[in-house]
Amino acid sequence: MDYRRWREEEIEYLIENYNVKSIEEIGNFLKRTPNSIYKKAKRLKLTKTMNKWSLSETNYLIEKWGVQTPDKIAKQLNRSEVSIKKKAIELNLGPSRIGNGNYLTTGDIGYLLNKNPNLIYRWVRDGHIRARKFGEKNIFQVDPEDFILFLKENPERWDSNKARVDLIKCYIHKSYELPIWFKEKVDNDRKVTNDN
Repeated sequence: MDYRRWREEEIEYLIENYNVKSIEEIGNFLKRTPNSIYKKAKRLKLTKTMNKWSLSETNYLIEKWGVQTPDKIAKQLNRSEVSIKKKAIELNLGPSRIGNGNYLTTGDIGYLLNKNPNLIYRWVRDGHIRARKFGEKNIFQVDPEDFILFLKENPERWDSNKARVDLIKCYIHKSYELPIWFKEKVDNDRKVTNDN
């Protein structure tokens, strides 16, 4: 998305709504990315520094993002859901949809694999990734299990050195042990990079 200078009325809206609405709601209204909203709020000193995040809270959020819903994480940390989502954006943990534990969109998968969402859309359309169509706009929704099956059966289509592996791991392990195929893929990609 191209840089767009902030207009005075946008800044006023941000100031009035920052502690009332979520970053996503403000971003949707202003047609700006959550990252853009957060950065502007930080520059305007709208972000609160009083209730600082402890290292253990931050680690908990990183570990549970994509495994538990933002609401559940918020209850566990005794914070608001808006606070959880803002911190996730600050930590670049990915779109909040990735944290909802339900379905992934082609945009989510593009983010996870660090690939163009249009390519992911073509893979879904061509049957490489199983998905269902949802809503009036027929958005593809991918069950996380189907996403993992795609990763396992198509190792040549993604590179673990470029993908956001820590976020992908959240979808893979049901226990604390990652499957052998995943470990082998990461090791092989690392070797290829080191050899070049």
